[in-house]
Order: sequence, then C-alpha cells, then structure tokens
Amino acid sequence: MMDATVLEEKGSFLLRWMSTLLDWMGLNSSDGGYRSLFAAIVVVAVCVTLWRLLRYVLLKTNKIQDYIDTPLEVIFDKPNLEKIALTISVLIFYIMLPLAFSPSTHLGVIVRKGLDVMIVWMFTSAVNSVVKTLFSLVYLKRKTKGTPLKGFMQVVQIVVWMVGIIFIIGILIDKSPAKLFTGLGASLAVVSFVFKDAILNLVSGILLSSDKMMKVGDWIEMPSAGIDGTVIDMTLNTVKVRGWDNTISNVSPYTLTTGTFKNWEGMFSSGGRRIARFVEIDINTVKFCSEELLQRIAKVELMADHVASLPEPRTQVSNLELLRVYIERYMEAQPWLNKDMLHMVRHLQSSDTGVPLQVYAFTNTTVWVEYERIQASLFEHIMAIAPLFDIRIFQRPSGNDLEKRATIEDIERIV
Repeated sequence: MMDATVLEEKGSFLLRWMSTLLDWMGLNSSDGGYRSLFAAIVVVAVCVTLWRLLRYVLLKTNKIQDYIDTPLEVIFDKPNLEKIALTISVLIFYIMLPLAFSPSTHLGVIVRKGLDVMIVWMFTSAVNSVVKTLFSLVYLKRKTKGTPLKGFMQVVQIVVWMVGIIFIIGILIDKSPAKLFTGLGASLAVVSFVFKDAILNLVSGILLSSDKMMKVGDWIEMPSAGIDGTVIDMTLNTVKVRGWDNTISNVSPYTLTTGTFKNWEGMFSSGGRRIARFVEIDINTVKFCSEELLQRIAKVELMADHVASLPEPRTQVSNLELLRVYIERYMEAQPWLNKDMLHMVRHLQSSDTGVPLQVYAFTNTTVWVEYERIQASLFEHIMAIAPLFDIRIFQRPSGNDLEKRATIEDIERIV
C-alpha cells in the first residue's frame, strides 16, 4: 500500500515537471502539447522542404542556361544560388515562427534570438558574396587582369565580417551595436598588439598593390628569402611564388616591402634581355700581329675589309684588338641583336687570371630558353674563333695539363 502511494506521488511529480517544461517551451500543456508540437514540426518541415525545392529549382535552371564565359557565370554560380535559397527559407521561417512558438515564451525568445543571429550572419555572408562577385566581374575586364585585386577584396570582406560580428554580439547580450562600436575604440590598442603581424601584412599588401611593385605573373627574385620565380597569387597575408623547380614558396608582404627584391617585369616590357658575360684572355697570348697572322685573319669574311683598311705599319695592331672588332661585327650581323639598345665589347680590369673581354648587348627576345640558347651560341663561337687570332682563353691548369707537361719534360730530359 505504501509503495503504491509513493509511485502515485512520483508520477504526479513527473507530470507536473513535464507540464512546466511544456509551458516554458511555449507548448500548451492542457492538451499534452501535441497541437503546439505538431505546429512546430509542420513549420520546420515546410521551411526545410521549401529550401530544398528552391535550391533544386535554382541549380537546375542554372544548368539549363548557357552562362559560360560571361559575367552571368560569376553571378549565378552554385554558392550564390544556394545562399539565395537558404536566405528565402530562413526569412519565411522567421515570419511563420508565431504559428509554432509564442514569442513571449522562453523557447520563443531563444528561437527568435537564434534566428536574428542567423539572419545577420547570412546577410553578412551575402554582402561578402556580392563583394566577391563585383571584384570577379571587374577582374574579367582585360585592363585589370594584371591588377592584384584579391588583397583589396579581402580588406572589404574583413570590414564587413567585423561589422556583422559586432551586430551578432549585440543581439546575444541585448546591447545596442552603436554602444559596442563606441567601446571598440578603447580596445583598438589591444587589438592592434594582438594582430600586429596581420596588420603589418595588410598595410604591406596594400603598398605592394597601390605602388605597383608587383602583380600576378611577375618574375621576382629575393635571394635573402630564397625566392626566385613567378608570382601566382597575392593575398593580404601571403604572396605565393612558383619557383623554376615548380615548388611553391610563401612569403609575407611585409617581408617583401621591408627587404629588397628584384622584379624582372621591366626587362620583359622593354623587349630586350641583357647579355653581360665575359671570357678571360690569357695575357701571355696577347701580341702584335705578324703579316702571316694578318693574312690569315683577312680570310675571315667579316674581317677582310677591316684588315685591308689598317694604317701602316699594320704590324702595330694587336691580335686582341682584332678579336674585339670581330666579335662586335659578328654580333651586329646576328638577327637576335637588339640594335636599339646599347651593345659593345669591352675590357674589364685585368687580374691574375688574365684580361676579361666582356660582351655587353641585348637580345630582341625575352624568352628564357631562346635567350640562353643565344648566349651559349655566342660564347661557343668566341671560344672556337679565338685560336684563329692566336689567342688562348685562360683556364686554370687541370690534371691533364700537368700530366702533359710532365711528359714533355721527361722527353726533353731523355733527349
């Protein structure tokens, strides 16, 4: 008998507790909450169904339309359409909310506040999508394809997200966003200290873009950071560079603006790439020309008229001078020489390795492979033609040279 009384009391307590919970949630406990719960389920089901239907219709319509290679392709891309469908569904759920939950109940207040946060979040996301779409449309224009717009786009997106987050915090703590904006100024010092690196990179990224120090597609070289390659992407906090071995290097904009880097874009835009390489002439082979040597050099087509026009006595001209004249004439006869730019053959300061004979000229192409082929062909020709002028290119003695010298000394000793 005692046990039955206890069970009855526990059952009534459980019913009272469930009734209180239903009333707190805004569900009518007089009918067990079934009608209110059913209304809530219907509202949620309608909104979810509407969202799925809108998403399907918009994506299906987008596939039917031919927007490829047009500005509409950027506007009606898949993420934008999905956000449109979700936003419409959430707004309808917000309107139908009183049918499911009483706004004055605790659960109604929580749900409405959650929906307010969700709407602000979605509105902020939508604004960022609009910003991204606008920048993408601007980037499609030919005149701005080389302009690094991604950094500016990220600045705008960060500002939009900051404003949206402040509004969300205001909703959660029931404070006016205007008061939060007012109090934000006092915490700027702390924020600037915490995000010091991000702020420095942000300012540096803006400087790189506004001062046109570089853009996507430029070849940059920064030995101190191990950077040598083509810029493939520029954002607020990093610049991606593809090296010549196809590796990707990431460097911060702050490192680029505070250091020294070389941008080869000026060379490409000029239309000519410089050759500034030299060979070392063995000074022991520099001499005045004999008549026999002059006759031999005169047989070279490019030198025949020059040798014939030498003043008497002709034997006072050096073989190194004739080689220098020959290289100048040989270059001027080549189709790769950019004759609108400076070109010459000159001597550099002599050293213990000989006399440096430098070729200073510009090619009429900036293509790397063609440039290297031209430069290699030119110096291969110089090294091959030098013996005709009785000139030897300096080379430090190697093992074979020492071995040959030892063999000659042995033969002389025997003789």
